[in-house]
Amino acid sequence: MPFVSFEGIDGCGKTTQLDRLASRLEGEGKIVLRTKEPGGGALGGVVRAIFTRKDAPPMSHMEQMLLVNAARFDHVRSVIIPALADGAWVLTDRFYDSTFALQVFETDVPTALFEMLRDAVVGEVRPDLTFVLDLPAVSAHERRGGRPSDDPLEQHRDFERIRRGFRAAAASDPARCRLIDASGSEEVVGAAIHRELWTRFSDGRG
Repeated sequence: MPFVSFEGIDGCGKTTQLDRLASRLEGEGKIVLRTKEPGGGALGGVVRAIFTRKDAPPMSHMEQMLLVNAARFDHVRSVIIPALADGAWVLTDRFYDSTFALQVFETDVPTALFEMLRDAVVGEVRPDLTFVLDLPAVSAHERRGGRPSDDPLEQHRDFERIRRGFRAAAASDPARCRLIDASGSEEVVGAAIHRELWTRFSDGRG
């Protein structure tokens, strides 16, 4: 069954669009698993709790990347693989492109190390399609009502750097990634996502 990931900076609307697509697929009678990172799987919840602790010590990009990959290893094996085997569509809010954009792009973490860990952690379990919702950092900030990011991995970060990281991730794998202009209304963005989904799976898969 299809495995689809949603990526983008906090405030771009990826969670809203994931839920919108999931509801549409469920309305068509499909089995859908909604999941997220970090947080999918038992270890993911532990890692998210570490990141959200008010007394958590500052962590380097390397430390964050290693923790996220440990959680992802569990997420893939305990959640994603069983769901795909059961015939479900799997929709995840963040996957390894987020790790690249947040912890690797324009940081001191070598891209080669990221790629080695990614390959070891996910193996052949990779998204069939990834929607990268692209939105300027200023616009995302306005959508959040001027509040800081709710995502513990994005708090106090350079959102434009992260946005560039997502765009770079999309450009590096054009067969999998679709860059979606997220500046439009929820309905306009949702329609663009559905068109891309239909094009990708027009063979009737799923």
